Amino acid sequence: MSKRLFVGNFDFEHRLADPHREPSAALKRLNAELATAWLSIANDGDFLWTPLPIDKSFFDRATAAGLPDVTPMTSFEQVPRDVECVPWGWSNEVRKLVARYRWGANAPSSDSVRLSNSRRMSAELEERWSCGLTGARRIQSMNELDDAIANLSAINARWVVKAEFGMSARERILGQGPIRLVDQNWVHRRLASHGNVFFEPWVERIDELGIQFEVPTSGPPILIGLTPMRVDRRGQYAGSDFAVTPEQADAVRTNWAAAIDVATRAATDLQSGGYFGPLGIDAMRYRDHNCQTKLRPLQDINARWTMGRLSLGWRRGLRTSEVGTWIHGTPDTESGLNGRENNRRISTTPMTVGAVGCHHQSWVLYQSVQALDLASPANPAAND
Repeated sequence: MSKRLFVGNFDFEHRLADPHREPSAALKRLNAELATAWLSIANDGDFLWTPLPIDKSFFDRATAAGLPDVTPMTSFEQVPRDVECVPWGWSNEVRKLVARYRWGANAPSSDSVRLSNSRRMSAELEERWSCGLTGARRIQSMNELDDAIANLSAINARWVVKAEFGMSARERILGQGPIRLVDQNWVHRRLASHGNVFFEPWVERIDELGIQFEVPTSGPPILIGLTPMRVDRRGQYAGSDFAVTPEQADAVRTNWAAAIDVATRAATDLQSGGYFGPLGIDAMRYRDHNCQTKLRPLQDINARWTMGRLSLGWRRGLRTSEVGTWIHGTPDTESGLNGRENNRRISTTPMTVGAVGCHHQSWVLYQSVQALDLASPANPAAND
């Protein structure tokens, strides 16, 4: 089996939104800080693109903790030609790199990737199968947006507008009541770029699930795993549970059975449009304005790798009677992990990247079932 080169182009959606625009310094930094996320599925001898240098001591500690022994590469010129390129998502930028350096690749068509990751696709599937949020609409003009806000069930109700491409609570605006001038300008720019934005009433999130598929070129999509999701109070991704107790697993399948069915249909639909490869679909349970529990099976469709999908790779480190969570946060997050009994914690991000402190931090937490507090409440948040 050939060695793999993992390319963490975590600015993938931004590249889809505007392929010709140079990523911001913040996005470039994001690519650098998240690069080591691939350690979950890498094998000894694989190559890891690190846009900025990472101190060798991090990789020494990682291998000592049982993580794979990978070779970090800050220059594509130094990567052997006989590798298979595995990117976070198949952007045109990555396709050009593959062609230039003649790496191996198994990439779906550019059109299928773009369509599968668009909010237009998820909105069309929600409309076709009547499984979206009441009041959600595709918006093609400011008049349509004003009308959508005016038709909300309550005066001064909260709402969100999302761009065609976005991820982890980025590329969206939040509002309450009539839209502000600054937000009108944001909408005008997205309408000019893509011809539409997507309006949703704001709802109270109960919990969220990552439904992880591998879509083959032929044959039915394969359900790889279910990853209950953790989010912070801003609605941004904060981790995935990749191994739970049998009782919790049964509850997940019961509570989310309808969402899994819809997600499987969506995976089949994307496959018929030419997409193949990793696919993560986020489903959400929420309370509507009448305090009724509802299900949104297609909260987000990600035709790429996801952190939830990568988290499944940490299962290989499980010991008997352990559950596991991949926690994402900042350096301050670690203080909340201290003092837990009967757990093992492995840092999966360096403290510094390019000699600058790494803001994003992540840890794999393996915890003995006997030490679990099964009554812990879910994280409060809303639409991602």
